[in-house]
Amino acid sequence: MEITPGIHRIEAPLGDRFVAMHLLVGDVAALLFDTGMDQMPYEYILPYLDQIGLSPSKIRYVLTSHADFDHTAGNASTREIVPDAIFMCHHLDQPMVEDIEVMIRDRYGEFAADHDIDESDESKAFIRAQSRHVHMNITVSGGEYIRLGRDWTVEVLHTPGHSRGHLTLHDPRSQTLLICDATLWNAVLRKDGTPAFPPTYRYTDTYVASMNRFAGMNVQTLLTSHYPMYTGARVHEFLAESRAYVDRVDQALLQELAGASGPRTMRELITALSPKLGEWPEAAGVYLVFPLSGHLERLVQYGRVEVGRRGRLMTYTLRKA
Repeated sequence: MEITPGIHRIEAPLGDRFVAMHLLVGDVAALLFDTGMDQMPYEYILPYLDQIGLSPSKIRYVLTSHADFDHTAGNASTREIVPDAIFMCHHLDQPMVEDIEVMIRDRYGEFAADHDIDESDESKAFIRAQSRHVHMNITVSGGEYIRLGRDWTVEVLHTPGHSRGHLTLHDPRSQTLLICDATLWNAVLRKDGTPAFPPTYRYTDTYVASMNRFAGMNVQTLLTSHYPMYTGARVHEFLAESRAYVDRVDQALLQELAGASGPRTMRELITALSPKLGEWPEAAGVYLVFPLSGHLERLVQYGRVEVGRRGRLMTYTLRKA
């Protein structure tokens, strides 16, 4: 659907969830923000272009928000459709955006060595089967402006936290922010609105900084990849709950470590904290490894927590005051 003049939202099913891709159409050029998984450009984007009467050749820019396969894996299909478009991402996410094996190793397999938490072979096979990546034409750092119309320019913002190179688009004309996964509320939701799994932010300080940046902007419409559209007061409610959740994780983590009889592994912390931090299915609690890693790294940096080993697994102990 067209959300505001020139900004279109294209939803595609993602199991019991959905992923939204966004198309910005000006009188000079169009920009596609994320491409979904491999066949989504053919199955959802092309039919939508036909529906609105837009030639694919109008798409001059293809911008990847961040390094997750449900946002990048349709890049090769999109290049087949719009071979002359300029493909872009943030330079910090570029290696993973361009190579699914790097993404599987460095993003989804990051916790295997220290915490024995990894995607299953079946899950990795699915990711590979759904992904075809391409090289980027250029990389961005945030602060760039993209001209789409004679009187329409959008700004690229660097909004890290979920990934190091996450990007957001700001349209000052309509006071719209397209944040994709830069802010993740207190759970990632299914289509029916129930929690699917924990918010998978990874770098706590920059995640908070990105949310604070959003909260200080004049925003009337907030567009994400996995949540409904938010307008008016609901924009600030979504951002406020996302920010409050970070504090709840901090508090719960510190309380658990303070009451522990000894060092705790990541899996032990997840088992203890998952029921307190959300109502997702029990098996989905393992994805707390993403936010907990960020919180624990911050506590180690602040000198609040000590790191040790139990065999090959990393452990965490609260420093005594």
